[in-house]
Amino acid sequence: SPTIVVTGDVCIDWLQWPTKPEDAGLNWKLYAGTRMTAKPGGALLLADFMRTATGITVVSPQLKNIDKIPPKVLLHSNAELELFPYSADRKGADKGRMVYRIGRCRGFTGPTTDTYAPLSFEDDDPHADMVVLDDAGNGFRDDETRWPLAIQDEGEDPIVVYKMHRPLASGDLWEQVSRNHSEKLVVVVTADDLRASGMNISRSLSWERTAKEFVWQMAYNKGLGLSDCTDLVVRFGLEGAIHYTLEGGHAISRLYFDPTMSEGDFTHNYPGKMQGLSSVFVAALAARIAVQCDQGDLLSDAVGKAVRDGLNASRELVRRGFGEDEPEYPCSVAGIFLASERGDHIADVAISDQNTAEDADPYSWCILKEINDPVLEHIAYRIVKEGETAALNNVPIGNFGKLKSVDRNEIESFHSIKNLMREYIESESYTRPLSIAVFGSPGSGKSFGITEIAKSIASDRIKILKFNLSQFDSKSDLISAFHKVRDLALEEKIPLVFFDEFDSDFNGKLGWLKYFLEPMQDGRFMERETMHPIGRSIFVFAGGINNTFERFSGDGADDAATMSSEEEKTYKDVKGPDFTSRLRGYVNIRGPNQRGSDDTVFVIRRAMLLRSLLEQKVDNLFDSRKYLRIDDGVLRALINVKSYKHGTRSIEAIIEMSMLNGRRWEQAYLPAKEQLKLHLDEESFSRLLVSDVILGASRERLAEAIHEQYLTDQKGIKAAGDPSMQPWSELDFGLKESNRKQADQIQEKLRRVRCGLYPVMGEEALSFEFTPEEVEILAEMEHERFVLEREADEWPYSETRDVGAKISPHLCSWDELTEEVKEYDRQTVRGIPEFLAKVGFEVY
Repeated sequence: SPTIVVTGDVCIDWLQWPTKPEDAGLNWKLYAGTRMTAKPGGALLLADFMRTATGITVVSPQLKNIDKIPPKVLLHSNAELELFPYSADRKGADKGRMVYRIGRCRGFTGPTTDTYAPLSFEDDDPHADMVVLDDAGNGFRDDETRWPLAIQDEGEDPIVVYKMHRPLASGDLWEQVSRNHSEKLVVVVTADDLRASGMNISRSLSWERTAKEFVWQMAYNKGLGLSDCTDLVVRFGLEGAIHYTLEGGHAISRLYFDPTMSEGDFTHNYPGKMQGLSSVFVAALAARIAVQCDQGDLLSDAVGKAVRDGLNASRELVRRGFGEDEPEYPCSVAGIFLASERGDHIADVAISDQNTAEDADPYSWCILKEINDPVLEHIAYRIVKEGETAALNNVPIGNFGKLKSVDRNEIESFHSIKNLMREYIESESYTRPLSIAVFGSPGSGKSFGITEIAKSIASDRIKILKFNLSQFDSKSDLISAFHKVRDLALEEKIPLVFFDEFDSDFNGKLGWLKYFLEPMQDGRFMERETMHPIGRSIFVFAGGINNTFERFSGDGADDAATMSSEEEKTYKDVKGPDFTSRLRGYVNIRGPNQRGSDDTVFVIRRAMLLRSLLEQKVDNLFDSRKYLRIDDGVLRALINVKSYKHGTRSIEAIIEMSMLNGRRWEQAYLPAKEQLKLHLDEESFSRLLVSDVILGASRERLAEAIHEQYLTDQKGIKAAGDPSMQPWSELDFGLKESNRKQADQIQEKLRRVRCGLYPVMGEEALSFEFTPEEVEILAEMEHERFVLEREADEWPYSETRDVGAKISPHLCSWDELTEEVKEYDRQTVRGIPEFLAKVGFEVY
């Protein structure tokens, strides 16, 4: 049977926890006390985890009577345990449940010299199938006498799983395994160790940024010596990991991540701390590798499957802690590894290659944008009906209280603001206000987003104040506002102060800015001759005139954001640069409307907003599974209408004006046309409502129009006797059905090029023409449809064409077609607007 050897740096984990006084017994038991226990740590703990995770033979060094081994002989770690709530959510099923976790880490106690007593390793197997090394940087790496025989003996070829800590990729052990076992070596490190070693990788902004910065560092930061690893696994907390591998000298990286969390979020849900997380990750990882490789998987493929097990086992250890009654360690280990099999959803995606040394992420990679447009629209419908977790289970979602975002730029800005707020709220050393800015079009939800972030950090300490500067008549109004902020701060609350429309005019353009400079910088304001401290508070400056920070500051790449020389002079005169320099962060809120032709994911933002508002306002529309009951036409119109005049407020108003007391949102329950006109283009909205119904009823007429267009295009090209050139009434059933299927695909084609259709409302359809690029996309789609249709009807490829015999030379890829045949498909799709017009539809 296979054998696994586990060895490395070891320590003794001392755990202590408080005990309550007893009602009777010896005198000392009548008082509160402290219990202590010693447990195997380091490589010894990892070996115990491995035994449970694999169920096969695991050999490792042994320690006896560990509670009698002094720290001058072996390293000791010390931790104080406390009872903590099972989770931060104290309202759910686990309300009242308590578990032991670490309340305070008291560090290490060790020998005064760098020498350690050797451990007994009597059962070392020189022919082990796998070797797991726990290199904590505490001496094992430089003591060859303690290394397992399987990595020293020539001719042995075990899989080596190397759990490495700082200093990385250094020491004699690294030289040994990287030189002699590189082909079957899996290195596991933490992202924090990479950062501490000089890799500039961001934390908790977005998974895309983290991934791209990692790839850039691996490509151009050669100082660490890890870029030549055949398999490298980097742990990003309990929320994600990157698997880096070399195939034929080419680096390939894959990101594994929890779509609903960023790095560090998971532990915020479970109070207290835990140790042994790296060990349980490696144990689950190595166990899966052993199983998969035994079944014939390539090592790199096995590692990819194993990463999920490692993340889920680590999470389960955090959840269970040291147990509920009296600390046990490891706690219910078997359950931890069983739980990893049915654990949390971990998505994965290939990280795009690094092409430039100048910028780690020149094109702002976004996982969501890799989904093509027709699929995005389908996902938007699913989000509204089922919720974003079900519809976007492989896309990063920013969760900030009730606020959710899928826009990478928004997520990064919100995370940046959240990190600033958390640091500010948790540290009493900050005395002046924290100043941030938020921009967006009216109704985009500027104050909602910032409020949800603050409440998600410390809802019990945050008190909200709002002031609209456009309604202030004089400086004394602002002084009065500062006094209200100060009063709240004196009550030991943290005021979250919104200064709406701070960029409005006051005795000139941006006239309010100069009055905020001293309060922002020094945390005080002057009233007459007296200086008043403001106290700890968070200032949020919400733009009213400028809908982006770039427009406000003139710091933008596009012409709309760039100031003229006169505007730049005015901006400097009103202290704009001084004001901006005092800001610690900003957010541009995109809102539910499309922001330019490159903004393809606005339908997802709109869908998430719509779902959120419906959950808050009309929960009677949801069934027991939280599935929304809504008419397809209503949903299509709400998602696809060109814009909402007042952003989020318009969507909210439409919901409130609809008669939604029933169990389903039908078209009949929408507001009257006159009410809808206040918030959107009612005419296009109405056409979207009924387009599917009318299009379905027009299917036969549409198929006939497609055929008539075909006859016109092919007249004089194809013989009159060709089966496809017959009038509709005499056309073969199979060819008629082909035209019908072509009609069925029209909406999908239009969505692919970001177009749509709705019924003609005027006397005739508006003229529309596809661009050459759009024609090429649609023509290729039409060819793919043709090939699939013929293959389903069991047409074989042939060098000759015979419709009667069901053979064709055109059953090949688009690239293999001649230009003449490609032009058939181009002509067909160019005619889409024309034959739609014949049956009463127009393209938009």
